[in-house]
Amino acid sequence: MNYVEERNVLVAWLRRQLMGPAGDGSLRISPLDRFPTGVLHPIGSDRAGIDPASAGTEETEGALLDDQDDTAPSDDAQDDQVAQPARRRRYVPPSSVGFSFFVRDNVSLSIVPSAAVYQDRNRERDDQGRFLPPQYERSKLPECAITWTRSAAPSNVTSDRIWKGRASIDTRARPHRGGLILTVTLSNRAELDASAWGRDRTRDRVEKSLFEARLECVIESGELVDYPRVDPSLLTAEEQELELQYRQQRIYAIGHGAAADWDLKRGRPARIWSDFMPQAEVPLITVEPCGEEGVLSLTRLAAAPIPDELERFADRYADWVAEQNRVASAFPNGKERATANRICGRMGMAVKRMRAGIEMLRTDPLAEEAFRLANRAMLDQMRQADRVAGRDTGTYHWRPFQLAFLLTTMASVIREQDPFRDVLDLIWFPPVAARPKPTLASLRFSSCGAV
Repeated sequence: MNYVEERNVLVAWLRRQLMGPAGDGSLRISPLDRFPTGVLHPIGSDRAGIDPASAGTEETEGALLDDQDDTAPSDDAQDDQVAQPARRRRYVPPSSVGFSFFVRDNVSLSIVPSAAVYQDRNRERDDQGRFLPPQYERSKLPECAITWTRSAAPSNVTSDRIWKGRASIDTRARPHRGGLILTVTLSNRAELDASAWGRDRTRDRVEKSLFEARLECVIESGELVDYPRVDPSLLTAEEQELELQYRQQRIYAIGHGAAADWDLKRGRPARIWSDFMPQAEVPLITVEPCGEEGVLSLTRLAAAPIPDELERFADRYADWVAEQNRVASAFPNGKERATANRICGRMGMAVKRMRAGIEMLRTDPLAEEAFRLANRAMLDQMRQADRVAGRDTGTYHWRPFQLAFLLTTMASVIREQDPFRDVLDLIWFPPVAARPKPTLASLRFSSCGAV
């Protein structure tokens, strides 16, 4: 079976179900109920919901709030003790989607929007004057393209109406380090009819919505370069560590209202597009033992713990941590070096906790028996599972990260006064491409990670 092809078929089907079109026939229910994503909604009479790239001022809080509660304070409420009416937040559906990217040199763009609309073809009533069930039919909006060049733009902000004025392409250019940060947005400009109510109001919202909305930008000339990173001093400690660990991952665009994806094939113009249903392939991480089968044997550990071999097991991880410390000390940037040292400090603590667990096996007979019984329980369970499945029972091993996790958490589980008693320990495998086959040297805990 071609799993890649089958997976692509599944993803395409899921995209049609969530965004449309889901079939060739008409819809008997509102498309807004049928398709939960990929929709740009019309704006209200108060202009709430639209956030085009041309917006030069911040939206006031009132645009995100309902009107004040109808309950007004009594006339005799003169002091501060009387509670004021609450302002309730309401959801404002999105009316725009776009992305930002960084380009240099002589920039020329071809901006291509696409969308579909639905129209209720059944506006008749029955003999009692009741509306007949709706029948929404889909139609694709005409293809169009907007050309944008820096020399032709009269200002840093441009807006081009498309599809007979029902939408617009808004572009904002901001100079940055010898290039331009460009924000391109597709915005629904249709306004809801404030006087409509009931089914007319529902129909009005559906027919003015843009479905399957997509915005694509082809960089005909100019160089698309990495999007500027945030100053590390503005990030939290966790964000700084993530930036450091994923520093090799290149980002060319930032999405607004949806994800952004790109294509930089050699010999072709770079393309960026919006994606309401982003997808990414996560490489498979192998966690099978590699040359450490002896110490990982459940049969051996269930018979009697082997502290000396467990010490050598921990030493291999400690050697890898020492190498990461050398990597951290070589960072020329002081902030990155401090972040890396912070990560390495937690990895060093993980080594100490593993060795503390091994020491308990040497000195505490009750801990040694509990460890042996835990391994026996897992061994019996694995054998029984194979018997039930009709498979031959064989040799059973821990994976390196599993045994390391047991050793790391042993002391905090047994000793009530252990300093890590209140720590929630998790095992974590980061989805990073091109990672070598993991052994003990590359295991990750929530309290440690590679730099």
